[in-house]
Amino acid sequence: MTEWMGQVVNEVYRQWLELPRDWTPQHKDRFLREETARLDRLAAQMADDLAASSIQQWTARHGQHPDYQTTVKLRQTALQNAREAVVRQELYDQIPEPSEQTVDFDPPLHQPLPPSQVPWNQRWNDARYRSEPGERIEALTEMVWPAPQFSVMFRIKAAYLLSARLEDELPVPDGPQHPLATDLAPLVYEDLRADGYPVE
Repeated sequence: MTEWMGQVVNEVYRQWLELPRDWTPQHKDRFLREETARLDRLAAQMADDLAASSIQQWTARHGQHPDYQTTVKLRQTALQNAREAVVRQELYDQIPEPSEQTVDFDPPLHQPLPPSQVPWNQRWNDARYRSEPGERIEALTEMVWPAPQFSVMFRIKAAYLLSARLEDELPVPDGPQHPLATDLAPLVYEDLRADGYPVE
């Protein structure tokens, strides 16, 4: 059971999906743990399928199997895409609020340009080009946009945004009071809405 999925499950049920009122705290905790484990299993199964497909497509494009680092990156991207898809399908789609726009999950099929030729503001929210944020960027994201003011999904997407800006040697916020923290947040909210996530 992963901490990532546990945070999302707890957040969604706390804010949007109500558990039966007659459940004891122990019953609720057990349900949330079991739900987290179930979604983790779904994400792992989907990630395996996506990774196999991505590796096959990469091999077809390049005429050889990817090296170790490329394989790891393809698998990491597949896992993140699978997690986001499972969370959207199994949690956010269950929220009883009409969503104006829901984008169906569609794994990337090709990469027409090398990432170096794609500007950061088009790269950070495109699974074909974005880079996986490291621990330093994830920690910075949590400091700039802390919980509970900002959701787990907000911080996941914001970490990709900061990673893309740093790759292009552009300034990033160093705390919640930095002007860029306010300036960049609408980009993340817009991407959340485009993916069908509820935005507070």
